[in-house]
Amino acid sequence: MDQMNSMFLGIKHIIATFIFELKKQWKKFLIFSLFSSILVIIGAYLPYFLIEDYSLPATQTEFFQNNLSFISEISIFATCFFFGGIICSEFGEKTGFILFPIINKYKLLLGKFLGSFVMSIGVILSYYSTMTFLGLYFYDGPLTTRIFYSFGIAVIYIFAISCFVTFFSSIMKNINITIISTVLILLVANMIIDQLIVLWLPEFEPVYSLNHMSKLISYIFESDFPTSLEDRYEEQTISVGAHGPGAAGEFTARIWLTPSIIGGITIALSYVCIFLTSALIVFKRRQL
Repeated sequence: MDQMNSMFLGIKHIIATFIFELKKQWKKFLIFSLFSSILVIIGAYLPYFLIEDYSLPATQTEFFQNNLSFISEISIFATCFFFGGIICSEFGEKTGFILFPIINKYKLLLGKFLGSFVMSIGVILSYYSTMTFLGLYFYDGPLTTRIFYSFGIAVIYIFAISCFVTFFSSIMKNINITIISTVLILLVANMIIDQLIVLWLPEFEPVYSLNHMSKLISYIFESDFPTSLEDRYEEQTISVGAHGPGAAGEFTARIWLTPSIIGGITIALSYVCIFLTSALIVFKRRQL
């Protein structure tokens, strides 16, 4: 009975922290959700409304695929802002053990993580909902089921980003620095590393890269999704120095279109395991 009461009390504390996190960040959630919806409207509806000869994509599937251009950036910014202070704010405010009621720091962290995760998913749900409404508005026929696959992959992508940001929040002392650092790493540093890998190891698939994994969100709409390795990249010949066929500085690079479905999920889960475990280790060793 005591164990049941203790378990119930622990769940109650997690739920209380979860609700508090939702109330704390609801304004931020509204801003990101509104911005996401406006971004879809600007990219998908305004050209059709303002440009007389503007032609829509031939199918609903192509429409969705074309309008997922910014989903990665939206996911990164939203997740970094929601998770930036998940741990480092507790170190600064000494809230690891609150007297009334007593809340264990791990229950506190779990409640905050779930609250921030739900907020991040809510932002991309606004993006997908607006896009779905326009897709049904412009095209007759049923909604393609691939949009649900895409949304599921986007949720997994956000889960990986959230663990990555949580780790950085555990080793830094300032929320703003955490947000700026993680945004720069995910948007800028990751892209630079990918480009360098293309130059140095042109045949190597960037299975380390969340940027590579994110391509699966939109590429899942392909009616003939590639099943073999050769179909998942395009070869591009680049000339350095001299020009023309057979130039001395000429080499062939692979432009990766998408990972496989299993490969993309594996990349995301690898980030989850590595960075969430590391964050918990750091969180355990540091005193609140």
